[in-house]
Amino acid sequence: MMKGQKISAWLCGIASFGLSTVTLIADQPNTLAGSLNGSCSIPDGSSYTDKKYNSLEVEQSFLNSDCTLITLTQDTTFFRYYSFPPSPAINIGRYLTTDAFDLNSEAIVKLALFPFPPNVHFQNFAYYRETVNVIAGTSLYFGTAGPQPYDKPNSCYAGGAKQYFFAGDNISNNANFYFTFDQNLTKDTRYPNTHGVGDPCQKVPEPSPLTGLGVIAVLGLGAGLNRGLTQVKSQQKNNR
Repeated sequence: MMKGQKISAWLCGIASFGLSTVTLIADQPNTLAGSLNGSCSIPDGSSYTDKKYNSLEVEQSFLNSDCTLITLTQDTTFFRYYSFPPSPAINIGRYLTTDAFDLNSEAIVKLALFPFPPNVHFQNFAYYRETVNVIAGTSLYFGTAGPQPYDKPNSCYAGGAKQYFFAGDNISNNANFYFTFDQNLTKDTRYPNTHGVGDPCQKVPEPSPLTGLGVIAVLGLGAGLNRGLTQVKSQQKNNR
């Protein structure tokens, strides 16, 4: 493990995606260097050979599309969250956060782990957490995780956690980053759905009392019709 204060990182989507907030510099003044003024201007990553990304989508993942390019002044530990088995080789990604969560439902909401692309089969349920040790001198974009989808400010996937993004060409084999498994998160079993557990925004609704009464009424109607048909057939037989 590299020396440095703990920061958290997370994943969203098939591999991992994250969002975060700009309060870290106030908490750790000796860790980062950079201005907190200005909006996001993420370089294009569509032609990269490793972990390609769409710069507009990255910018929109930050609250109000606002982020700042900062440089770490000391080795620092971040966190990432993901659903897949605890294998850092699979779960390498560009998004990091400074917030540590123990309950997966909190990570899903605060990191705005919206199924993106919107396909629940690829949703990140944040079952696991890994640490990402990043060495001093590394540049990251820093801001606050915004709500997802970005154009729905009242979305259940509210964001609010600290978010960092690495825009360099190489991340999988970058010597500045060291990914290692940290721990399992507690699964919030209050929120089950067809594809996982813990997402309060995609919970399968429980049957309502009215639904139950409706089923009973339909069954009762069916039974009544059946009795009526039986009586008609009986009368027809007697009239022959």
